[in-house]
Amino acid sequence: DYKDLMAGVDELIKRGYIDDRKLGVTGGSGGGVLTDWTVTKTDRFAAAVSQRDISDWSAWWYTADFSQFQPSWFKGAPFEDPGFKERSAITYVEKIKTPMMFILGEADWRTPPSAGGEELFRALKYRKIPTVMVRFPGESHELSRSGQPWHRIERLQHIVGWFDHYLLGMPKPEYEVSPVH
Repeated sequence: DYKDLMAGVDELIKRGYIDDRKLGVTGGSGGGVLTDWTVTKTDRFAAAVSQRDISDWSAWWYTADFSQFQPSWFKGAPFEDPGFKERSAITYVEKIKTPMMFILGEADWRTPPSAGGEELFRALKYRKIPTVMVRFPGESHELSRSGQPWHRIERLQHIVGWFDHYLLGMPKPEYEVSPVH
């Protein structure tokens, strides 16, 4: 999927439709997985918002409500198949330079926060890469479609705010990185 995404981005740039200095990437669920993977492969995006993601396939296998379908994706369990580690964005976290926002639902068992955004968030904080995590209490994997109306609005406000800050240079003190003491 990553190669297809980048081919599309390259074509849009070639046609002059977009400014290659102001690119943002976002997605939810499978798109969150792709967002995480993308920022481990390129630093051409000025900002990223990963929603309902999976950054660690092993952690997902042990905690998600959806792992029964894993035999078609992997050759076995995480302790049997090195593909879990090879396909996990967290494995390549040292390559991420892109400022990232993570949007997570605390009651999401499809893509549990502990198998996705929380891991990358902590690793990026440790590495001093600009990052924030927005966790919505009581929200499931359906946050963007059938979550509480005020949470859906707040989610969109955060996405726009993050991109306004990193793509357009708008001041957003709520997203400023404070030093870790």
